[in-house]
Formats: sequence, C-alpha cells, structure tokens
Amino acid sequence: LMDAADNVQDAHLRKKEGEKEEKKKCPYLDTIDRSKLDFDFEKVCSISLSNQNVYACLVCGKFFQGRGKLTHAYTHSTLFEHHIFVNLKTCLFYCLPENYQVFDSSLDDIAKCLNPKYSQAYIQGLDESMALARDVHGVSYLPGFCGLNNICGKSDYINVVVYALAHVIPLRNYFLVPENYQASSSSLLAKFGQLIRRIWSCHNFKSVISPHEFVQEISVASNRSFHIHSRAHAVDFLLWLLHSLHKALAEARLYVRCNIISNSVPQTKKPKFLPTTIIHAIFQGKLRIETMSRRTNLTSASIDTNKKDCEEAWEQTSVKEIPFLCLALDIPPMPLFKDSRGGNIIPQIPLFDLLTKYNGVKFFDSVKAGIQTRCRFTITKLPPYLIFHLKRFSKNNFTAEKNPTIVNFPVKNLQLNDHFAFESPFPSLIDTKFNLVSNVCHDLPAGLGKEAQQDPLQYGTYRVHLRHPASDQWYEIQDLHVAETIPQLISLSESLFSIYASSSSSSSTSGEPEKKN
Repeated sequence: LMDAADNVQDAHLRKKEGEKEEKKKCPYLDTIDRSKLDFDFEKVCSISLSNQNVYACLVCGKFFQGRGKLTHAYTHSTLFEHHIFVNLKTCLFYCLPENYQVFDSSLDDIAKCLNPKYSQAYIQGLDESMALARDVHGVSYLPGFCGLNNICGKSDYINVVVYALAHVIPLRNYFLVPENYQASSSSLLAKFGQLIRRIWSCHNFKSVISPHEFVQEISVASNRSFHIHSRAHAVDFLLWLLHSLHKALAEARLYVRCNIISNSVPQTKKPKFLPTTIIHAIFQGKLRIETMSRRTNLTSASIDTNKKDCEEAWEQTSVKEIPFLCLALDIPPMPLFKDSRGGNIIPQIPLFDLLTKYNGVKFFDSVKAGIQTRCRFTITKLPPYLIFHLKRFSKNNFTAEKNPTIVNFPVKNLQLNDHFAFESPFPSLIDTKFNLVSNVCHDLPAGLGKEAQQDPLQYGTYRVHLRHPASDQWYEIQDLHVAETIPQLISLSESLFSIYASSSSSSSTSGEPEKKN
C-alpha cells in the first residue's frame, strides 16, 4: 500500500512538472552533506531491509523505505530533522515531511553520481581524454582507473576480472548505455552495467569504488560458487561471468525477437540455439581438434620411450570444431634441481613456445583406462579479442601447487601468423597482430612455498595491469592502490591470464554484435 501510494504521488508530481507549474523553492538544500553519501552499498532499507521504494537521506547518507506517513523515511525526517531525500531508483528528490518534489540545479551532481549517463559523443572520446576527476574530498583520480574495495579481503579475484573486462573497448561501450540491455530481466546484467558506469564516471563522490551490490549478486547468481568468504580462481570466475552475461543477453534478444515475429512460441520450449551477443562477437573463436585413439598397454610415462609403437595404425579418428572463449596454455613443470645456494630456480620461457600447442602440427598424447589418445589443435578463427590462460595451478589428492615460471610475452605487436595454423582464407597480417589490453597476475606471499602445504589460491593476491590509451601509460591496480608501471615489468610478472586486442579491432568502439540471419 505504501509503495502504491508513493507511485501515485510520483505520477502526480511528474504531471505537475510536465505542465510547468510553479516549482517550490526548498529551504533545506544547505543541509546536504555530500561527504556522507555512498551509493555503492546495496540499496535496501536500513531498518526493514526491503528493497522496494528505497530513499537515501542526503544529510546522513542512510537508506530508508517509503515516503508517506508512517514510513521509515518519514519517521527519520521528523525525529532527526533531516529533510532532503532522493529515490535511489528514479533519482527524484523530495523534501520530507512536507512531501514535495525538489527541483534545483545544485542537485545535478548527486543525480550524476547515483546514475551516471553517457552520450555517444562522450563515449567516442573516452579513450582520448587525459583529464583527471576530483571527488568531494579533493582527491584526484583518473576515470576508469580508480581502486576497487577488496571486500573481506577475498574479493580481489572479482575486482581484477571486472577491470580486465572494463577496458575491452566494445564491451565497455556496450555496457555504458543501459538501453542496450534493459530488455533483460537479469539482475547480474544490471549490476555489472552499473559497476562499469561507475568505474568510468567522472562524477563520483569518492576516488574509490566498493562493488558490494555486484559481489552480492554474483553470490546469488552462482549459487555461492563465488562469494566473498573464499577466494576462487580468477579464470574460473571470468569464464562463468562471460557465460552468464552471454546467456542473459541472448535470452533477452530471443524474447524480444519472438514477441516481434510471432507469439506462437511456447515459453516452456527452450530454443536449440542462442543468438549472437556482444560477448561472443568479441571473445569467441573457433578451434579444430583432431583426435586419434587406440587400445594399448602403454602408460603415460612410457609413451615417449616407445616411438615406434606409437606410429602404428590408429583405430579411431575424429575431427570436430568447437568454439572457445579463451586459449589455455600449458606451462612446463618446474625443474627438480636447486641452485648452488639451495634455492629453487625460477625458469623463464617465451610465450611463443607455449603457442606451439595450436600450430596444427604438434601432437599431445595421453593414456587413460588402457586407451591411448593423440590429439592436435588448429585455430580456424581468431576473435577480435583473444584471452590467454596460463595454467599455473595444479591440484592432486594431496597438495595444491602453483608454477611460478615466468612467461615472457610482448606488450605490443604480438604476431600470431607464424605460430598458428589457420584455415583458408588465411587472415591478413593486421588481423593476426595483437596488442596487450590487460594482464592479470597472481602473487604468493614470501615464504609460502611447497613446504607450507597451503592452497596458493587462498593465500595469494591478484593485481591487474591496464593501459591508458591517451597517454600510453600503464597502470598497476591492486585493490585500492593505483600506481604507474612500465611494460618491462609487466612481461616479467607471474601472469595468470591476458587479454589481447587485434590491431584491426583495437581502434573500434562499436558496441553492437554483427546481426546474423
């Protein structure tokens, strides 16, 4: 009943606004304290914990439900003489307990902080701007490079994934415009888009952002597979997030398409395929896998010592083409021997040695349950943005280990035409040249080695390297700490996954996937 009454009052006030009636001047605007406003927290009433018709007190920053008499916001206004409130959903301002709408240009900065909006012209020039923004405390920050709060000290794997995706230009431009995905009922889409808009906003009241709403939505959407009380593998979360975003966008597009074309499609019938979305248009490539298998008496340890036996005829051969969102690269195991001082030797290996896995020539053998399998991989289509996953973590029945091998990778001009076996038509040199967009690395604290018998995922920390296109400056972000860095240090980090952009798409700012019939 309270919500219905508030909605009726809102409609009445909008009607008055449309008729350009005389606007009432509010005498309490000087009581607003912007330093106490924090819209990053979950928008629920601080008393009833309801998320319906929630208002924020602009004097103390607390959230309350309702606006009419006998509501928590009305009671708070009369008890503490706090008069100015804003609806957290509609961004409309009200004065309580008089209950009239407030119109004043001095409130525009609060509305922009609560709900950032971007024009197409502003989005197109976002990567060319070097202007610093300033919060209410006078602290300067660079939009798109502000720190993210590490909730409970264990949400850093979420922060680095969000930042890595927030700097993929087509994906960022797509989520900066809420109209692109407002047809979806997915809360995960809405919270992710809201967080992206806050990261790139120059109207924030704080130089740092707390992703509380997004993290809580992740916990619900993943059925607590990813939550703030336990660290998880950043790549596992990345793939889950991309799949969830694609599924939500595809279902929304399919729903709209079915409503436009025909109303005869039953809602209980699931489609055989999902439409192409911005996620697959950016990250999805194609991989051909040739698999040969046969029965054998060999074991995995004796495959390499029986080359002649391996050349015999194979019983079964299969060829299939599958889509991929990221390419997994196998890192060689650590050497068993130590250096002269008794310390472990940390080897270094170039990225090009790992890319031979997908050259269409190298075979990979394995034996399981008396079946020897040999397979090789061939890239048939490169995506505009390529994700490399360096497989550092291994786990068995006893221990979990991390391989600290340094993989040297180029920051610019990664040419892949000599390392992949592409199908015809052969792509141009521009399409096979990639530049680094973001790099996520994982660090272990000093002294936590193999002897500690500890899970490296639970005790390590994540950080991300990002490039500012306008200044060509690289930044390292770890939680709330943002610092400049140089490309030479990036290539020597213990990288976990990297996102590369092709030279032909790095300058593209389009946020719409290709339309296919």
